[in-house]
Amino acid sequence: MTIEAFLARLYADAALRARFLADPAAEARRAGFDAATADKLAAIDRVGLEMAAASFERKRKGKRK
Repeated sequence: MTIEAFLARLYADAALRARFLADPAAEARRAGFDAATADKLAAIDRVGLEMAAASFERKRKGKRK
């Protein structure tokens, strides 16, 4: 899985995002990333992740109307 694909899943999947936020490096490793990449993903801006996920959700809901 690419980093971009993993981030897209984080933005769209609330359960995955919750697991990631609880233990980011472990969740990234479960997704198949090596330790160095998992550590980089673990350093993600958590507030920004949540804000982006909420924004994308609002946009998805708006398109369904």
